Amino acid sequence: MVAWCRPESPGVRDPAGGCVPRRNGQQQAEGYTDWKGWSGGSFGRIGPADVDYFSREMRRLRPTTPIKDVLEVGFGNGEFLSYCRSQGWNATGVELLPELVEHARSAGFAAHQSDDLDSVPDAGFDVVAAFDVFEHVPPEHSIAFLADLRRKVRPGGTVILRYPNADTWLGNPFQNGDPTHVNAIGALKMEYYAGEVGLGIRSLRAPIRRGFRSSFVHGAHAMTAGVLARAAGAVAKAIYFPDLRVVLSAGNVVCVLDPVESTGASVSGH
Repeated sequence: MVAWCRPESPGVRDPAGGCVPRRNGQQQAEGYTDWKGWSGGSFGRIGPADVDYFSREMRRLRPTTPIKDVLEVGFGNGEFLSYCRSQGWNATGVELLPELVEHARSAGFAAHQSDDLDSVPDAGFDVVAAFDVFEHVPPEHSIAFLADLRRKVRPGGTVILRYPNADTWLGNPFQNGDPTHVNAIGALKMEYYAGEVGLGIRSLRAPIRRGFRSSFVHGAHAMTAGVLARAAGAVAKAIYFPDLRVVLSAGNVVCVLDPVESTGASVSGH
């Protein structure tokens, strides 16, 4: 399993001269989880809005095929793991930060460090998910990372990714809003990555918008501005990129991938 974060240099230069030592790995991890608001007490906590969002994504992902075993790579604060458990699925998680692995294990999940992915069975999962993770992987490791996901999905299974949309300015707040994001991913780059590891892109689309179960604001936005955003994105694509599979209506992208016979196979989607 490849590392998910760019290695840090030993120190940074301060304006007064001299070198300011960087915090060690544990301090960096604690600072990041504090900044994200992830704590042991909140791990795996989901509400009706989360259940609604994940249910709609999963129904669209596999509308007729049952799901039994799910692997989430980069599970963060555990919302999707908890959702999977609520559906009666076998949920396994992989995470870079030891603190989050401990939280998951304390909550009763099968959780592994990212450098221990080999202990997770190959071809063992109906769904392999990485929500808001791929952008953390340095470009030079992206193909190896995706190959790891490909190895874990069983025949007939599916890989689902969500990441900031590098094909439009709408993705900038998401891509640039986290200091650990190191790769901007557009549609053409994603097609290259997928082809290199034997995955075909089934669909590349905007995430399902949260509705009134999330909040009145989300619901009103989905019915008004959300409709306008989709229409404007479709018009912009037709004018500027009619032959490219780009999403211009949302700041994040959901990419659904299926294993193909060989890395030379062409990808298709809708």
